Parts: sequence; structure tokens; C-alpha cells
Amino acid sequence: MLGLSLGEKLRNWFADEELTVTAPTPRSEVANDADIERMRVLERRLNALLAQPQLLSAGRIHMLNLDSLRASLGSAWDDLRERVHNSADRIINRHIADKDVQFRSSDGEYIIVFAALDRSAAALVCAKIAEELYRLFLGDPTLADITVSTAVGVVDGKLLFEHASVADLLSAVEQTVRAGSSAEQSAGPTAAPTASTVASAEEPRKLKLSSLEMAQIGTMYRPLWDVGRQVISTYMCTPVRRFPDGTSVEGMLALSAISEPPQLVKVDIDTLADTIEILDELFRNKFRLMVSVPVCFETLAARRSRQDYLAICQSIPDYLRPFLIFEFLRFPAGVPGGRMSELVNEVRPFCRWTFLRVECRQQSFASLSGTGLTGLTTMIASDRGTEARIMEDMNSFVAAAERASLKTCIVGITSTSLAVAARAAGATLIAGDRIGRAGEIPQHMLRFGWQDLFLREAVR
Repeated sequence: MLGLSLGEKLRNWFADEELTVTAPTPRSEVANDADIERMRVLERRLNALLAQPQLLSAGRIHMLNLDSLRASLGSAWDDLRERVHNSADRIINRHIADKDVQFRSSDGEYIIVFAALDRSAAALVCAKIAEELYRLFLGDPTLADITVSTAVGVVDGKLLFEHASVADLLSAVEQTVRAGSSAEQSAGPTAAPTASTVASAEEPRKLKLSSLEMAQIGTMYRPLWDVGRQVISTYMCTPVRRFPDGTSVEGMLALSAISEPPQLVKVDIDTLADTIEILDELFRNKFRLMVSVPVCFETLAARRSRQDYLAICQSIPDYLRPFLIFEFLRFPAGVPGGRMSELVNEVRPFCRWTFLRVECRQQSFASLSGTGLTGLTTMIASDRGTEARIMEDMNSFVAAAERASLKTCIVGITSTSLAVAARAAGATLIAGDRIGRAGEIPQHMLRFGWQDLFLREAVR
């Protein structure tokens, strides 16, 4: 453990009850009313949190230090400093809850105080924040060199911290998930279905989201392989619902427990805003890739929520629109062609392509021809025992889409045989753990040929 003078920094932060506005600096001559009020709110929230004696014992005060990022950027740090800080603020605020508090205590040093999470959960959140920030600026950082520090006590007025690497924190979570999965499989046919895994015999998992659990809906990005061009240049933004036991579900399953349309609208708007901010940051760092963003029927169907969603769309910079794809989710079967055309045309000015998520076994898409849709997305089951039937379904799906002049994207490819079958069927794009796992942030465009697929170890 290492003693730091951070305790003094925290105490100085609240030395006076009233906010003191410092003398003007070259970068900010006058603090406006909004900034002053924001600082007052921050002080009140931090004061309330730090007044709780259990904060240190619960391990809720954490520090992220960007020294290794600064060292890796070298001479570029001075030019990128402001961009790094802006990105860090955005990423941290996206991961923490409303009652949590974060602030920068020095150049490249961030303090995060969690209001409710326990130590392990808070450290994992910090690890995810650090991983996303480092990947944004370094592409493929060495996670073992990035540390998360947890305050564990005070000695002589100084906070004591314990340190853990991001690699170790993320690895521990993966091992927990694998152990839970293995235990479930070994339980045999009497085990509970995987879609409703229970945390324990005494505390069965709740399947209906509460308002507090809404914070557990996040997003990840799955790589899509362009089969014809032999390249991974598109990432699919997918909703992810994380459970307290470390497991998660994604896509339609993540949204299935949301019963109130306003909650869906919030998820859609937050997902779009977060994705555009990430895409913009990647673009400025010379990344060139396309990203698909999901939007639900409930959001677009109602006039009020559609206008709220389109307001975000209208703020998308022109230079990003060619890199954006909208994927329509939860559209009921049999939506009239005129209605589909209307909704497609609402978002077409803001993107390059539009895809509709459909069932794989649907045999005809004639009603979608001429609506302005670019293509169709479908999710296949990952049961190795039914691959022969799945292959037949893929052939029929692609053939029906081609008759309607629509591209196809098949998600759920978990084996090399399914990837080969999707290629033989003529699929445009494919995704799944066999192609690449979902990550917190999209990556650079990657040339990916068939030899790469065969050489890559199967994901278990």
C-alpha cells in the first residue's frame, strides 16, 4: 500500500463552506452561473458522501491515474491532453450512477466516489472506464500496466490505497462467469434455464427491471465481418443487461424485461448519444469504421418520442453520418409498407444504411421492397446440435432477402461451420463469438480473411 496526499486534496476541496471563484486564467476568464452551480452541487454531493464513515471501509473511493497513458503518448500528450480529459469525463459519467461523484484532482488524476456499489463492483466499473479510455487513445494497450487504486484507510492525514491492475480485475470477472457457466452445465437437465439463471437457491433473480436496475442496461460493440470484402470495418452496438452475479444478456434479451415505452425511449436516446460521442472521438483519432445503432419501434412509432430521438439525430455532424447505420428492433410483423417507408425516411438523412431485425425463419420480405431499407438482420440460435437446421434456415433467409433486393446480416455465429455456411448462403455480414467478442469500444478496421478465421482459436 502506498500513502498519498490525496486526503489533503479532498479536505482542501471542502475547506470553505462557500464556493470560492479563483482569479481568471487564460483558458477561462469568467466562471458562468452554470459552472458555479455545477460546482456547488458537486461539493454538496461530495460532502454528503464523505460524511459517511463507512465509505473507506466499503472501498467506495477510487482513483484513476493516467501516468501510463501520458508515458505511452509521449510528446503527443501536450496536444492531446484536453481531448483526453474531455473523453475521460464523458466515459466516467457514462459508467457511474447519478448519485456517484467524480472529479479531476490533478492533471491526469481522477477521483470517483461511489454512493452505493461495494468495493469489487466499484473497482470493476473503474477498470472498464480505464480500459475504454486507454483503447480509445492507444488502440490495444497492455491492461496489466493500468491500475485502479482503492482507498482503504487514513494514516497521518494521508489516504492509503491498494492497487490492482485492470487486467487482473477483468480476468477475475471472466473466471467468475466461466465458473458459473460450468456449474450450471454440470447441474444437468434439472438446472434452471440459462435465460433465467438464479444467483442462489435463496435469492432467485428477478426478471422484471426495477427503476434502480435500469442503470444496469449498457452497450457493447460486436464486430461485423464483411464476408465479401474480407474485412471487419463495422461494429454493431448492442444493448447489454448485466446481472449482479457477473452474467449478462445482450440484444433483444436485454430489452425484453423493459415494459414501459418511456424506459425504452431513454435507452435508445442514451445509446445513440453515447455511440455518436464515441464515434466522433474515434474519428478524430483517425479511426475509420462504421457503427450500427439500435432503435426500437416504440421509440419511432409515437410522435413525441420520435421527435425527441430525431432531435439527437439532427445534432449528428455531417462528417459522421456516412459511418452510421440504424438497426430497427422490436418492429411487429406485418408493418404496412407505407408505415415502414415513413419511419425509414425519418432517419435516412442521418445515416448510410438502415437494417431491420427479423426472425430467421421468415420466408418472404416482398412487402419491404421499396421501403428504403438497406438490409435485414437476424439472430440465430447457438445450439451446436441443431446446426443442420440452422444452415437451412440461413439459406432460406438470404434467398428471401435477395428477392427483395436487401442485404443480410446474420448474428450468432459461434462455430467455423456456421461461418462457412453463412458464406455459402451469400450473407453480406456475419457476427458472433466465432468472429469476435463484444467489447466496450469499437476498434480499428481489420483485414480478416478466411485463413484468419481458421487460424483463430474457437471461442468457448
